[in-house]
Amino acid sequence: MARGPSAKAKPPRKRKTPATPGRKPAGRKPTASKKLATYRAKRDFTKTAEPSGAVRIAPAPQLRFVIQKHAATRLHYDFRLELDGVFKSWAVTRGPSLDPTDKRLAVEVEDHPLDYGDFEGTIPKGQYGGGTVQIWDRGYWLARDPHEGLGKGDLKFALDGEKLHGEWVLVRMARDRTGGARTNWLLIKHRDRYAREGDDVLAQDRSVASGRTIEEIAQGRGRKPKPFMLAGAVMPADAAWDSRQGLAAAIRTTRAASARRSEVAARPDPAPRASSNARVEVMGVAISKPGKALWPDGGDGTPVTKEDLARYFAAIAEVMLPHIAGRPCSILRAPDGIAGETFFQRHVMPGQSGFIVETKVPGERKPYLQIDRVEGLVAVAQSGGLELHPWNCAPGQPTVPGRLVFDLDPDPGVDFSRVVAAALEMKARLQALGLASFCKTTGGKGLHVVAPLLADPREELTWREAKACAQEICRQMVNDDPERYLINMSKTRRRGKIFLDYLRNDVTATAVAPLSPRARPGAPVSMPLAWAQVKKGLDPSHFTVRTASALIAKGNPWSGYAAAAGSLQAVLDKLL
Repeated sequence: MARGPSAKAKPPRKRKTPATPGRKPAGRKPTASKKLATYRAKRDFTKTAEPSGAVRIAPAPQLRFVIQKHAATRLHYDFRLELDGVFKSWAVTRGPSLDPTDKRLAVEVEDHPLDYGDFEGTIPKGQYGGGTVQIWDRGYWLARDPHEGLGKGDLKFALDGEKLHGEWVLVRMARDRTGGARTNWLLIKHRDRYAREGDDVLAQDRSVASGRTIEEIAQGRGRKPKPFMLAGAVMPADAAWDSRQGLAAAIRTTRAASARRSEVAARPDPAPRASSNARVEVMGVAISKPGKALWPDGGDGTPVTKEDLARYFAAIAEVMLPHIAGRPCSILRAPDGIAGETFFQRHVMPGQSGFIVETKVPGERKPYLQIDRVEGLVAVAQSGGLELHPWNCAPGQPTVPGRLVFDLDPDPGVDFSRVVAAALEMKARLQALGLASFCKTTGGKGLHVVAPLLADPREELTWREAKACAQEICRQMVNDDPERYLINMSKTRRRGKIFLDYLRNDVTATAVAPLSPRARPGAPVSMPLAWAQVKKGLDPSHFTVRTASALIAKGNPWSGYAAAAGSLQAVLDKLL
């Protein structure tokens, strides 16, 4: 993070300690405009086509990153991470490497404006950074606490771009960890399924925005580039993506255009926005027949359309994706709405969107579907997919238990207050075993209690042990109160009781995802809850496609989920 503006000299008792680079300064937070003072001071915007950063860029559901290949005096790659309204920026002298043994020098430079992420063109000779700039990669990034990581000089993060994926780390070099004048870092790839020793990813030398080589950009030749930070602009190829002229300049002065991106963070408009035969774009994904009603009534007397669903998925993606990404995911599709035919899709089908990827599972012949990015969620809506049912494995490890799921499924005659009491009892039992738990509605008449697990390869535990653990917890609960609970699936025996379903804890078993809509009247969703909400008077029907995104925007009730993961082995040691 950028340093705050210099303070004027003051009496000793009020003297301020300089902020550590990357750490939030105490007191008032510097505005994006102040952070860009150094950037602007180095450039003459009457001569360079680079953006000045005067126009606000609409927020996206996830933080964005851009890597620009820069043929200046020396060829390097500018690595930019969106944070606090600007791009934190590093010049990576030899570019990123997929080889974890290859540590690349990354020199921290001044913050850049967010619209710089769409700059592809030539900076005139004699100007700061003169040379040709290519958008080499772009996408989304996340970190548990980016400010803390930057402040400590140890930023661990994950990328989901078009060329780069998986986990990375930026480490400030030893002599720079005290916040001194030097700002040298190392960019290192973590060992994960995206790591490749000896793989030269830089050989992929074409722009992800235009498909052009850096030589073609310098010459003004090639296809039209597609903006990422700004909505929907198209520049002629021979304009070399001069972001201060033509259509791009019009975007900067037309708030309506940039509002197309900001819509993803807003509550979906319940009214259809377009005729059923028109096309719209949501997060760059074309939605055909956007006015088609998927639910005849969203609980407010108006239909929930295909476009409404796409914008809902875009709005809640940041909260949902950590619970489905990296895992096989089944999709319940209803192309003609909930009144028409519905079917589950588990495998890739012809014509599938490229934003929905395939993943191979050991021992399985066909690859499964996997959704790792917001565009994938929007593509699900385009296909008429209403429900998402991910596996409960650890991300990227389909045979490793990643969570225990307890489905509290009541007989229709059971009052919901008893389901609430059952969830609280399950929470207490798990807590006694050393497991933190989280609760959500199912979008139906029950509740799910979910306990995240550590994916510790040293434990070498399988779903066999995880299922046995879940079964034993439920069995003990039944033994203590057989008049209220049972673990037998028989409908005839369930009368007046709550079925404690532990069967979702198996290698290919699924559970509906947090915030997934359900193909049921009223467009309900499986809503994550804070435990303080799990009390008498809780009404699951309040959580719908119409209401959930606005509620989640106020705060994520499962924000501590990843950090709360517990050891399955420790539970087994106590339980069995």
